[in-house]
Amino acid sequence: MAFNTVFMKSIFVCFAFFAANIFFPSPSAHALDNIRVASASLTSPSILYLQVAQKEGYFKQEGLNVEILNIRGELAAKITSVGEIDFFTQGFSGLNAAVRGLPLKILMVVDEKPDWDFIAQPQIKSFAQLKGAAVGILSIAGTVAVVTREMLRRNNLDPAKDVNLMVMGGNDMRFISLKGRVIQATLLDAANSYRAQKEGFSKLAAASDYISEYMSGGIVTSVDRIKQAPDKIAHFMTAALKGYLFFTTRREPTINYMMQFLKTKDREAVSAIYDASVKVMTREGVVEEKVLQAVVDDAQRSAGVKKEVRTADYFDFSYLRRAREQLKVSGWRP
Repeated sequence: MAFNTVFMKSIFVCFAFFAANIFFPSPSAHALDNIRVASASLTSPSILYLQVAQKEGYFKQEGLNVEILNIRGELAAKITSVGEIDFFTQGFSGLNAAVRGLPLKILMVVDEKPDWDFIAQPQIKSFAQLKGAAVGILSIAGTVAVVTREMLRRNNLDPAKDVNLMVMGGNDMRFISLKGRVIQATLLDAANSYRAQKEGFSKLAAASDYISEYMSGGIVTSVDRIKQAPDKIAHFMTAALKGYLFFTTRREPTINYMMQFLKTKDREAVSAIYDASVKVMTREGVVEEKVLQAVVDDAQRSAGVKKEVRTADYFDFSYLRRAREQLKVSGWRP
């Protein structure tokens, strides 16, 4: 009799557990939604905080499985607009593409100043010595090219006549090209600039000293994606904001992660890279309206577009605001 009672209780417990998992499944029991994110550089602030979000499990908490792909901004803009990927991190490339007619929206802005340094071969100590030289850029119309041209002009060099601008790809590829003497100078992000200077290359200037109204990194998606999958975007932005807040406020654990991402044990170097990155990042992913308008005006001038537009035609911070409010209400802290 006692055996039968114990047996029946065991059966009941097993049934209850089985029923609970069917009718009230835990989040981990659901299949994760796959998300593809493109980035031109895997060492810039615009992707590092998303990698932190991955490491901390923030995307999985939101039911997402995120894959990060290395794709330059102009190509990423095109394939995002047709739905091949969900998001990309080159905000300025996204804006340029949107100004030219691609149906894209910028959901977040990562940096309000460039973290690039203008790095040259060791024997080059001034911009004047760059006359006739090959200067590396990421793409013809992206932020690197725009800032490169501005810095050359401000140092009395005509970008169209006095130098040879060569498309060499992302930061890592441009540094390799610099070391191989394919180019004589280029803009490099904080990580590659630090390495270059350690190896004896010359720093001619910091881009942040030349550019006042600026955006580069961000989160960009398509207008169709916003219409078709608003809940998925909301979950992604919540996880992204968590990663962003962790990155900008938790210095030591973030440096630990960055040492993994950058595949180095040089803590001093990574600490310097982290400090340089945080210094140029926005406050919680947004910038002032007047800065956005100035950036839009510049993009329109470059594209030869004269129609009147509002910043809301290209930017949508509503998902970011909702994510921020959600975290505030829940009392979440990184």
